[in-house]
Amino acid sequence: MEKNYKRFYALLKKNPEADKDALVSSFTDGRSTHLRDMSAVEFNALCDALEHGSGHGYSRAGMQDLKAARSSALKELSRIGIKTVDNWSGIDQFCLSPRIAGKRFAALDVVELKKLANRLRMIRQHGGLKSAGNQAGQVVLPDYISALLNRNQIVS
Repeated sequence: MEKNYKRFYALLKKNPEADKDALVSSFTDGRSTHLRDMSAVEFNALCDALEHGSGHGYSRAGMQDLKAARSSALKELSRIGIKTVDNWSGIDQFCLSPRIAGKRFAALDVVELKKLANRLRMIRQHGGLKSAGNQAGQVVLPDYISALLNRNQIVS
């Protein structure tokens, strides 16, 4: 295992409130404040903590990534016709489909949100959502999506 100093300093830059010396000292149990004195295991644990947070949810950088991924997914949802303003139950109902995401929107992590945004982009590029049975050859939607269409949850 090698130490990737570039990774560390990039993560440190994304977490401006973090103090390098204090972080290194805490991960070496006070043995040193220098990165070069850390073992590869300690160094990687430090970088992982900066990247993913230290068990307290997301770090500042991780939270920015999460917000960007949520924004992208919500934008794609609105582009295919799902109302995204004050419609969390409709968004959740749509995302709960195993063919879409399989879980509530709020429970999706960054990777899942990026996959969702990509899936929604593909839906839009292939003609978007179509209501059931309008014309031959159109996609037949599951009942819960048809219910969304019938409850005016889709923007015309």
